[in-house]
Amino acid sequence: MSDNDLRQLVEDIFAMISSGDFSKAGDLIADDYVEHSPLGELHGVDGFIQLISVFRGGFPDLDVRAVDILVEGDRAAWRVEGTGTHTGDLMGIPPTGRQVRLAGIDMGRSRDGKAVEHWTGADMLGMLQQLGVVQLPGQP
Repeated sequence: MSDNDLRQLVEDIFAMISSGDFSKAGDLIADDYVEHSPLGELHGVDGFIQLISVFRGGFPDLDVRAVDILVEGDRAAWRVEGTGTHTGDLMGIPPTGRQVRLAGIDMGRSRDGKAVEHWTGADMLGMLQQLGVVQLPGQP
């Protein structure tokens, strides 16, 4: 897989996440995929869809993209930027109606044109602060 092909794979996965249309998930995600996520380790196409569905359930208008994609061999790293409005349940957090800016640094591994592993460095604390459910010491 060329560097450009791997960049395109990352961009295609993010387009799928933002659209919420998982009909091509099997074309992009390997059957033996491993997701290292805030929800724990998830496996396969179903594990990928489960993770994304949690966030799309909380943020139905979720719009995320990968920027600054760096490729080395079968691995890629990227910054995540996105937005979403918290109008649905998110991991037991009732809707707040707040719009949040999502951020993170992620890394993935590919094989035969599909994603086989992903590590997320999502800024979960920042997201929870924006939702108003976590406050740092000294904040009102």
